[in-house]
Amino acid sequence: MLATQVLGAISFDPNIRGVLIVLTGTVVLMGSVFMILSTNSGARVGFMLAAAGLFGWLSILGMLWTINPGGLKGRDAAWMPAEINFNRTDSSGKPVPVATPQLESLVPPESLADPRALLEKYPLLHVLALGSEGKDYTPTTLTKLKTLISPWVSIRTRDAAALARKAQAEVPELIAADPEVEKLINAQDDSLRDAMREQSIALRDEIDEPFGDWCLISESDPRRGNAVASADADLVKERVFGETTSAADYIVRDVWFYGGREPCTTLEERSMATRVWQRGTSIVEVKQPELLSAVTLVKATPVTIVAGQAPPSPTPQEGASTMTVVQRWNYGNVRFVPFVFFLLNLTLFSVFAYLLHARDKLAMAARAEWEGGTT
Repeated sequence: MLATQVLGAISFDPNIRGVLIVLTGTVVLMGSVFMILSTNSGARVGFMLAAAGLFGWLSILGMLWTINPGGLKGRDAAWMPAEINFNRTDSSGKPVPVATPQLESLVPPESLADPRALLEKYPLLHVLALGSEGKDYTPTTLTKLKTLISPWVSIRTRDAAALARKAQAEVPELIAADPEVEKLINAQDDSLRDAMREQSIALRDEIDEPFGDWCLISESDPRRGNAVASADADLVKERVFGETTSAADYIVRDVWFYGGREPCTTLEERSMATRVWQRGTSIVEVKQPELLSAVTLVKATPVTIVAGQAPPSPTPQEGASTMTVVQRWNYGNVRFVPFVFFLLNLTLFSVFAYLLHARDKLAMAARAEWEGGTT
């Protein structure tokens, strides 16, 4: 009965058909070459010739797959869950023990600076932000503020002038209230661009200063999306918000990185020599540096979606604590598996090539001895 069930579970396509294709290919390709070589050189020498050619070809494939991963490859790099922390402080505000020691140095969510107050410290950037996003714009998180000003670190003159025209149309009264800002907005040279770059760097440094070794990732950084997607999968797997946990149950606020190869700021802002040096040192780096991510989120208020109407914007649930999903980056072994495959086949190729070489030496010695004896 069990054998009948096993045979019933095996389908012709692709199970049996796949096995037959592999066997047929092996017999037709390698078997036909061995048959031709064995008829000309004998079974033993033909086998060594066919084996040396086969393993030599496979070693070349392994070398190509090691350089450019494809075909046979190992596990891809990915985020691995390390901890889901529901609240890093108790009711009195004291820190609670965490499973990841690095998380203790991350500033608690309730101690973060007010993004609106930080932006208002720089009147020029404040005016330009209102011109870019609308006169009612208010940054709700430090991530949104950093995302807004990060492109201004390397802004061009014409883009700065375009932002100035928008600000003049949106908030002319604020511009007129500050003579220095008005002078920069109306400047016809590069002074506005230079002031934007200088103040954007200063504001970004002020945002990142309290975080120490942790780096706040902006929304425009592609690394953020990968970390958030992995955190979503972890929350769904653990059913943190019930059996029907989904991304609609919470609001992602900030994403932080700790360690890793890449610096906190993007390499595009640095000189060409610095970028070349960074890429070169990362290639020859033997030990992979530890990389952690911390995704902070808060439970969203349940809403009722009315048919035919757009769903309302998600809002944090009143009194909900900020959760932190900590993940550790697994660098994987994409190139390690094809490299081992390359070494194995190179070793077998060397063995059969040496056997053929030793046989040729014996044959040449025997031929020379025979020719010398007949002479």
